[in-house]
Amino acid sequence: MTTLLAVTAHPDDECFLFGGALALHARRGGRAGLLCLTDGQVGRAGGLVLQEELGPFRHEELKRAVDVLGIPHLFTPGLSDGELQEMGDGEGAALVAEVAADFGADLLLTFGPDGASGHADHKACWRWTRAAASERRLYAATFPPGMKDMPRGAEPLPVTTLLDISELGDLKSRAFAEHRTQQDHLERHQWFMEQAQGREWYHRVQPVWNNGDPLETSLTD
Repeated sequence: MTTLLAVTAHPDDECFLFGGALALHARRGGRAGLLCLTDGQVGRAGGLVLQEELGPFRHEELKRAVDVLGIPHLFTPGLSDGELQEMGDGEGAALVAEVAADFGADLLLTFGPDGASGHADHKACWRWTRAAASERRLYAATFPPGMKDMPRGAEPLPVTTLLDISELGDLKSRAFAEHRTQQDHLERHQWFMEQAQGREWYHRVQPVWNNGDPLETSLTD
């Protein structure tokens, strides 16, 4: 089966986007992995830990969330949170390419050019993963047109692939609960899950989507 690797910037990104695709693929016997580039060192601490101790704390949260999702492979290079844009795109793309090659990934997931929210680290994920994709299939997470209260900074790509993850139930929410430092975002997460209604949306970047192609319902078929 396909070996699927998602490339994200921060712990908890997987609980908003990508987590359903990864969990579903792993449940069906495929190889699924997550490359999270930073440990979220400059994010919110939720009053649970000193800021200087936040990176290791969030790293452990991520490991527990990934266990809930059933994703067996986690890669965490521990790059500087909030500073991915300062790292050269060539160096960043080489890092993603190395992890993808070592893992044997033939399908990559990441943010679109807008970073889903305009976040600079998320945009770096797009640039690096796009450059590292080579001949691999590549999908970017996106949102449907007309989505209520679209995240600020979002400029969604057209939806080419609608993934039904309803069989997972509240798995992504249970995984998000492991990110205890990030529960200030709980309302936003609940809103997103209500909007999603058991779905994830993607744009097929590679092979290039042609207008008129039928809507896909799988990333791997």
